[in-house]
Amino acid sequence: MQFVTTVFLPASPPEQAPAALTAALAPFDANDYQREPYDPRATWDRWNLVPAGALPLRPAHAEGAGAVFLQPEDGDPVPVIAPLAAVDFDAMRAEARQYAAGTWDAWAEVSRAHPGALPRAHFDRLHADSGAAQGAYLLQPAVQTVAQAAATQRHPYFSFNLLLADPVTLLGGDREAYVDQAGDQALATYAYVTLEGDWCTEYTAERGWAAHARALAAYLDAAPPDALIARVRCHA
Repeated sequence: MQFVTTVFLPASPPEQAPAALTAALAPFDANDYQREPYDPRATWDRWNLVPAGALPLRPAHAEGAGAVFLQPEDGDPVPVIAPLAAVDFDAMRAEARQYAAGTWDAWAEVSRAHPGALPRAHFDRLHADSGAAQGAYLLQPAVQTVAQAAATQRHPYFSFNLLLADPVTLLGGDREAYVDQAGDQALATYAYVTLEGDWCTEYTAERGWAAHARALAAYLDAAPPDALIARVRCHA
């Protein structure tokens, strides 16, 4: 599987940051693991910096002083390692909230056109075979609308990830609560590595995703503003 990891690094000049990132991730190499207890869910076998992990910079830091840039195949260089004080986390939260609102509204429109859709769990209780349950769930007109839109890969909100997450359950509650939750979790990644060298995921102390997201946000708020942050794509 592939996942994103947030890595916190001590303050350093940009030219030293890549080596510091490599050192911070090295203890969690699945092929050379030296820490205890061993957790196969918390390791990688390769990782890399990618443009998709670009960090939006605050207007006052737009020139990118102290940041490390990556050149995508198309477009301008993007910052992939930057001081915490330079990163526009408010913009990241606002973007997540905007996307969540759009997703909720798009599903609400479909639900009005095709009312009465039931969650996937309902069909799991009716069918012993998971394939039969999935088939019955997908036959619902509202769910079919999402599935067909996802197949085009052009809909702004209806993706296969949303389909797999069960929009009936995910988007069936209060709009404001859903949007607020998206903002709260905008900064969350599957794992993060602290300045102290700890690898943390939702499996840390079996805390679950929501608590993991809150813990990462709290750690980020408490970290020194001159500390560096990077978001890397890992494979395990």
